[in-house]
Amino acid sequence: MDIKCLRTFQAVVACGTYAKAADRLGYTQSTVTVHIKQLERDLGLPLFERIGRRMVLTQKGAEALAQAAEIIAAADRLAALGTEETALQGTLRVDLAETLLCYALDEVIAAFRERAPGVALRLRDRTCAQVSENLRDGSCDLGLTYAFDWQPEDFSIEEVGQIRTTLVAAPSIPLPDFQSAGQLAGLPFIIDEPDNVFRIALEQTMDARGVTLTETMELWSSQAIKRLVSMGMGFSVFPRFAVADELARGTFVEIPDPFGKRTFPIYLGHRKTHWLTPAARLFCDLVRERLMPEKTR
Repeated sequence: MDIKCLRTFQAVVACGTYAKAADRLGYTQSTVTVHIKQLERDLGLPLFERIGRRMVLTQKGAEALAQAAEIIAAADRLAALGTEETALQGTLRVDLAETLLCYALDEVIAAFRERAPGVALRLRDRTCAQVSENLRDGSCDLGLTYAFDWQPEDFSIEEVGQIRTTLVAAPSIPLPDFQSAGQLAGLPFIIDEPDNVFRIALEQTMDARGVTLTETMELWSSQAIKRLVSMGMGFSVFPRFAVADELARGTFVEIPDPFGKRTFPIYLGHRKTHWLTPAARLFCDLVRERLMPEKTR
């Protein structure tokens, strides 16, 4: 069984199509097809079935993917024996929550760049659900986020910080009352993804208090959300560190927070079956040492 076929198999699952996998691997599409057919012959079972235009794993294909990841990780560890253990090189792919990328990792990124100039650092802002999925399919090496699709048998997860949230609005508008039960919030709630951890927590808290949110506006950029909030178009909820500057300047004012002293964790995770390179280990160490949210300030 050729390790190249296993890597191609993993790439097809991560990318979704043969064509995208070929682009990632630098192969022709016909080479990808040959690798998958060869692997299916070696295993004696079909790995994919076509549903419309999509290639979907069969049940046995999903089992094969998990075992292929273990073999690839073992091969990577074996190959690393022939290189300098502390070599900082290659590419490191980190998926993380947008607010962490934009407002909390300055020191981590600067220190990593200084200590690992030969590493290509690929940072992508993703939703919490996307971080979990990308770790699972191998399209990123590390994930840093507020929640994982918890699967302990797949992931190694550690808590690296705690944060407080705050509800913010423009100083020019009347602030809604979220402390009293049975209120009607006439101010639109501006937030991003439906799976946003803070959004879910706020909606559950409001529902328990009988507070009605009359309108929810969804945007997919923290900067766009901040812009509308500053214009008086609604209120939002952010990690406190992400709006510290606006609160200090008076661009935002704080709405009395219904969460009280509740905190939310920050998690760092990777696949147990993926070997952590020296670059990945360095990034993890820097996150533990220099992550900037409230607990570490």
